[in-house]
Amino acid sequence: MVATDTTYAMVAAPESHAALEAIRRLRRLERGHLWSLMCADLSQASRYVRMDNPAHRLLRRLLPGPYTFILPATSMVPRRLFGKRRAIGVRIPRLPLCAGLLERMDGPLLATTMQFPDEEGPACDPDRIDERICGHDAILLDAGWGGSETTTVVDLCGDAPELIRAGCGEWPIAR
Repeated sequence: MVATDTTYAMVAAPESHAALEAIRRLRRLERGHLWSLMCADLSQASRYVRMDNPAHRLLRRLLPGPYTFILPATSMVPRRLFGKRRAIGVRIPRLPLCAGLLERMDGPLLATTMQFPDEEGPACDPDRIDERICGHDAILLDAGWGGSETTTVVDLCGDAPELIRAGCGEWPIAR
């Protein structure tokens, strides 16, 4: 678990089957759960998603920040995790703790919001999160209280950007 610029997130290296299973058990996620790729920067993200010029300009302007962008996937996306999906969500968080972790990794991390199955919204209190994950194969990078508002999710696969979920990132953006 790591704090981001929005909520705490559960993250794992894509090749770590055990970590992904631990997250699935803890959150009671189904196999088809939509993970996001959390990347260190746009250069890393460009290995996993295709960006045309307008998309690249938009991402360069808004990231790092509280957004998840859905973009066409490249062949680098692990099929065992994403199946035959042609689009995936990518985010680049701004919070220094999370950004520092991503810079030290060999690649992106898979991420999902830190939300327990019996709770309404994202977990914010690191002490409560620590209590809940005790006994699970998980660690918490405590950065104090987290936010409760999720990322703004925007689909960039069509002719025009489409808001999928309103969150703490401003949308529509001011020109």
